[in-house]
Amino acid sequence: MMPCPFTPIFFTLVFLVRFQAYQTHIHPSWTIMFDLPIVVVKGGNSILDFFDHELIKFTNNRVCYGAVNALQILDDSPANVVITEVDVGDMTGIELAEAIRDIDLERDHYTYVILIGAVNHRHVETEVFHQSIDMVTGTKRVDILTHLTFAGGRISKQLTDLMVSQSALQRLCTELRKGQLLDPLTGLGNRSFAEHTLHDSVRQIESRGGAVCFLMISIQNYEAVKESYDTTIAGELVLAVSERIQALVRPLDVVTYYAPGQFALILMQPSIEQCTQECYQRIYEGVKLKTYSTSAGYQPVEIAMSICAGSAETGPPNENVMISTAIKNLDTSQSKDCIVVKHIS
Repeated sequence: MMPCPFTPIFFTLVFLVRFQAYQTHIHPSWTIMFDLPIVVVKGGNSILDFFDHELIKFTNNRVCYGAVNALQILDDSPANVVITEVDVGDMTGIELAEAIRDIDLERDHYTYVILIGAVNHRHVETEVFHQSIDMVTGTKRVDILTHLTFAGGRISKQLTDLMVSQSALQRLCTELRKGQLLDPLTGLGNRSFAEHTLHDSVRQIESRGGAVCFLMISIQNYEAVKESYDTTIAGELVLAVSERIQALVRPLDVVTYYAPGQFALILMQPSIEQCTQECYQRIYEGVKLKTYSTSAGYQPVEIAMSICAGSAETGPPNENVMISTAIKNLDTSQSKDCIVVKHIS
């Protein structure tokens, strides 16, 4: 028995039937829309027309005709997946993929490239092909190409996320390295800072003339103090010597703590003739002829000092040679009880 047309039950049944029809027939696309950025690149006689209807599923799809049009669009806004024919008119699909890789490198992005059509086996064997193309298929089955598109989108997102994370880690490492240019004990620049400063100084004399001196001061009994007492007392001795050196140099001279018990100074002079024992005797005696106060009492020091100086008259001096020469001559300085000076060009 049918319900009366005017009863509440009748209106309820009509509403349910119409609502179901609305869901099923009017807006079926609500359940299958995907926000996956894809670009389809067609040639003159496109073999990709069969995929046009399926593109409706993707809210962020762009169709291009020719490689130049595609590259302009990708340069403005990247895509996760590019589906291209083997021949798109102004370029081959392989050449287009190679150009896409160049764009990707500039923005930490990975585009998954699907090549549609028959490919010459000689092209498949090339390195450019393997570096540029992710998938080759000759299928005209919509379901298979749709599956490949979704798979490519997942791979693109994963690789792009990895590239972005890698860039962030590289930036973090760079910042950390910048923060590691100071020695925690003395607050002076460390070995990296000394080498960086020497490099800049060599560039400066190369363009402006003059000379640069790489001066090493070594506490020769540093290890003996550490063995007799401990690292704390040895550290106090280093700090006392550090303060003494800084008090003896000019304001623009750079003082660094190069290695345990060793200081490196980078000093500029108008000419290499001024890089002599006499010029730096005051620093040598000021550090050597002094005892230093520590919590274990006054400690005498055995000081060695060597200098390697260079000018750019016949070309810039080799920075590594300057450093190794200065370090090597420290033992000679101690045995002869004097400053050892070496000039290189």
